[in-house]
Amino acid sequence: MLDTQYRMQEDICEFPSKEFYDGKLKTKTSPKPRLFLTKSRQTCIVFGHVEGKEKSLVVSTERGNENSKANLEEAEEAVRIAILLTEAGIKTKDIAILTPYNAQVSNIRESLIDKGIRDITINTIMKSQGSEWKYVIMSTVRSCPKSDIEAQPTKSWIINRLGFIMDPHQVNVGITRAQEGLWESIMCEKFVNPARNIQVQKPTRSLEMKKTARR
Repeated sequence: MLDTQYRMQEDICEFPSKEFYDGKLKTKTSPKPRLFLTKSRQTCIVFGHVEGKEKSLVVSTERGNENSKANLEEAEEAVRIAILLTEAGIKTKDIAILTPYNAQVSNIRESLIDKGIRDITINTIMKSQGSEWKYVIMSTVRSCPKSDIEAQPTKSWIINRLGFIMDPHQVNVGITRAQEGLWESIMCEKFVNPARNIQVQKPTRSLEMKKTARR
């Protein structure tokens, strides 16, 4: 079994290690600057809550038409973070936006094109398997109004409302594509930062010095 990884920063690796590798996955990477900013800290992995509305759509794929889902508000946040990363000096080829749904891929691609950005990878999580990028933005899409959240949800409700988040393989693949930074939307207002409050800082000399000092 794999017990040492050379791709992800240690903070990004922490959850996959605990959840999928019994806490035995070791990290052998050099520390990198932490570019994501919340109100309380700077970090290389951050979860953002988006007050969005999911929509069911029919999209054309190479396999024919399929029922898919999209979330425009969440797509806008993913694009905002991608733009902030480019403004911080991250090359577009080093950024990927991943999502489990083809309809969301189309939404995000159109939004980036409207803003004149064409070189960022946008793909489904499953098609990203085997690839890696310095920065990954993961759009989970699923959302529901507070009034629809059950105090004691049934298994059927969880599967219908959370979708791919209940698929451990997809979750593992999505998280582990990131090398230096991971931003992920999540439907959890109580415990995570509002996505709109998350910012990106430029790598500075002090950050580089901290990185060197840790080696």
